Amino acid sequence: MLKKNEKRWSYWEVWYDETEHLYTVHYGKVGEVGDHFSVVAEQVEGRPDEVLQSWAEEMKEQGYEAMRVDDLHQIIVRFAHLCESEIEMRYLIEQLLDECLGRTGNGHSDGGEDSERTLAVICRVIDTKKAAAAVYEAMFNTELWAGISIIVKQEDGNFIPLSPPA
Repeated sequence: MLKKNEKRWSYWEVWYDETEHLYTVHYGKVGEVGDHFSVVAEQVEGRPDEVLQSWAEEMKEQGYEAMRVDDLHQIIVRFAHLCESEIEMRYLIEQLLDECLGRTGNGHSDGGEDSERTLAVICRVIDTKKAAAAVYEAMFNTELWAGISIIVKQEDGNFIPLSPPA
């Protein structure tokens, strides 16, 4: 769920792990590493779907709204030094991008594409500049940054490059 303040977005999300019988709540400012806490299911009365719905209703009362497709922008992360046939590497990169974007409440990986014989991963994000900064940092930390480029799809369908942070 998202809430737009005067200058920035806040996020709040919760999920239930059936195996662990554990609710996990993750919240913060979009583009920053958020906080989280867990609640053991036995401490909460109700079925998981009822509990999740109840908590979502409470957050709506605080000004949060369900995330809409319009809230997300498409960015494409291209790796010039890798090719589309390196499917295992693409899966690893998708996982890394899911983690770096999810940790900051800014989106998720949405699969890959065969793009000009290079490996490319599509992501759906809220804030494109903050997402690009997080992606560049994650790829630098894993030594996958060489040959990386990020482009964002504009409303008119055109793509523009997003530069690495200074």
